[in-house]
Amino acid sequence: MRLFRGMFTALAAQALLIVAVGGGLLLWNVYTTSERALRSRDAAQLDAFAALAAEAAAAGKPYDRIVAELDRRDPNVLGGRVAIVGADDRLLGGPAAGPALLDRPIVVGGRTVASARIVRSPQLADRDRALLRDHYIGIGAILAGLLALLLGAAYWLAGRWSKPQRELLRLSHEVADGDGDIYFDERGPREIVGTMRNLRRIANRFERIETARRTWLVMIAEELREPIASLGGHLSELQEALTAEPEFKAAIEADQNRLARMAEDLHAVALADLGRLPLRFADVDPRALIHNAIYSHAKRAEAAGVRLETSNLPPYTILVKWDAERIEQLFGALIENSMRYVPRGGRIVLGLESQRDAWRLIVDDNAPGIDVQLAQQLFEPFYRANAKETPGGSGLSLATARAIVEGHHGRIEASNSPIGGLRITVVLPATPPMA
Repeated sequence: MRLFRGMFTALAAQALLIVAVGGGLLLWNVYTTSERALRSRDAAQLDAFAALAAEAAAAGKPYDRIVAELDRRDPNVLGGRVAIVGADDRLLGGPAAGPALLDRPIVVGGRTVASARIVRSPQLADRDRALLRDHYIGIGAILAGLLALLLGAAYWLAGRWSKPQRELLRLSHEVADGDGDIYFDERGPREIVGTMRNLRRIANRFERIETARRTWLVMIAEELREPIASLGGHLSELQEALTAEPEFKAAIEADQNRLARMAEDLHAVALADLGRLPLRFADVDPRALIHNAIYSHAKRAEAAGVRLETSNLPPYTILVKWDAERIEQLFGALIENSMRYVPRGGRIVLGLESQRDAWRLIVDDNAPGIDVQLAQQLFEPFYRANAKETPGGSGLSLATARAIVEGHHGRIEASNSPIGGLRITVVLPATPPMA
């Protein structure tokens, strides 16, 4: 639409310029033509008056009477505008002499005895004014009609010329959104149609590659889950068979849990990419889910010297329709992410606030802050704010959180926390539309 408006504005401006220039030339032509007509009329009338004045002067009639008779006889053309001046430029009759607009000699007996001069500009008669008015109205009507015609043509041309560009823009948006099955009308300039065809080939190829990638991720995640579970069982048997140090056993258990979380997170992200993340909605109390998440991670947080706290939890029971298992995975992913950055002695605070027909889940920590401009990159798979300073972890925590949130038709945002680190805000409807 913006492209159409730009084209139409440019064409409309050109149309207005054409009408303005053409109209100005027409008005100038009417004005100069009327001026020439008045001068020709004055010249013819002054010639006739000079001849009559010569006859009257030969008969001995005074010049002032000759001019007075002219004023009475022809008040609309030369009346009050003609003066008779002697050879020595002395005024013999008529109004005070000024710059001569036209000058004709008065000849008596073959000798110039005086001259008749028009010393004032012509005054338009009512008939002349009516004629000029009709001319100007006619020109105005023609110009208005021409402008309307040109604006209509500009509107049509802008729509015709901008349609291929708008279609190309639409296709580029579809390709950018990952839609590989695009259709378009192959009409328009050859170059634009060729570009559309190239976009369709790119989109089809990208869709094949993306589908293969997502399918491989799901297959890998599913293949990882079984050996990891088997590995956990074997490690438990090994720990029972061997007399090992508690620290060694704890390390083995932590590694096993981390591998299991990585497999689950990878599986959730891959399924979400394919739009097949399984969700089982049921009535749950989000306060209980928060307490469960804190209890599940309490031992690890204590070992890391990090305090898990709650804040702003409502004092009454809340019932929402969420997938409890996925929401617990969401809290685990958010706590897991914060624990990778929070230093020993730090805090992770979980809160819950009401927002109309939705609830805001808030996780604050006091790890080093983030650049707000890069906040949304945190939700990309395997992205790390500073991989050198935060080894370990899969980089899937926030990507997993976003997949679960989008499955619940909510939104997730990152910002700076009031306690100095990162704040993750999740807004989930109390009852998702598809639940």
